[in-house]
Amino acid sequence: MKINVIACEALTREIRLASAYSPNTIDIELLGFGLHNTPDILRKTIQDHVDACEGNGYDYIVLGYGLCSRGSVEVNARSIPIVIPRMHDCITAFLGSRARYDEEFSAHPGTYYYSPGWIERKEGDMQQGFIDDSQARAYEERYKEYVEKYGEDNAQYLIEQEQQWYENYTRAVFINMGLGAIEAYRKFTQDLAADRGWDYLEIEGDLNLIHRLLNGDWDSDDFLKVEPGQMIIESFDALILKEA
Repeated sequence: MKINVIACEALTREIRLASAYSPNTIDIELLGFGLHNTPDILRKTIQDHVDACEGNGYDYIVLGYGLCSRGSVEVNARSIPIVIPRMHDCITAFLGSRARYDEEFSAHPGTYYYSPGWIERKEGDMQQGFIDDSQARAYEERYKEYVEKYGEDNAQYLIEQEQQWYENYTRAVFINMGLGAIEAYRKFTQDLAADRGWDYLEIEGDLNLIHRLLNGDWDSDDFLKVEPGQMIIESFDALILKEA
């Protein structure tokens, strides 16, 4: 198969490694990390790249994104099917499965996770571990979107739930993917944890989900296939995403 991968640059090392081992012909487009701060712009950027794949002989478009603050919601498949992992964000990809993601987040909800890409790309609009002006603007944009879709009361509730994550962090976890400048990533996360008064922990990453994504091993509910003429929508259940 010939596949075009459109992914967040936070997955740069992992996507490139998986593509080298994939039996498929893989083209890769990496989009800026900071786009997560503006979900509407992220959605439009993904759609623009999806549309640009038309007429280039691709069998599938693979998205290296999850729900990602709803930045992937309402992305449409044109004539080429889209495959996207069913995940809230890329932390699931680094942990290898939704089950492990759910286990980690249930046991330690006040945790900020750091992977090689999250650390390397910290110079972007989103400064890891902190809320800056761009984050405040992102909340404003999401609030407007939520008001339009769900009403003012529900919008306020959703924003408050999102912000609670930032207010209640107690732990920084370095996800060691076995790639890149591991000692530098480790030190970055340790220093940040010490500066913020958080606990530090290192856990082993798992590339299984990313390898399956690029290998075309999609015959499970870990992945959503969006057929031509359909679009990605939020499912509001354990599957996270569905098509409509």
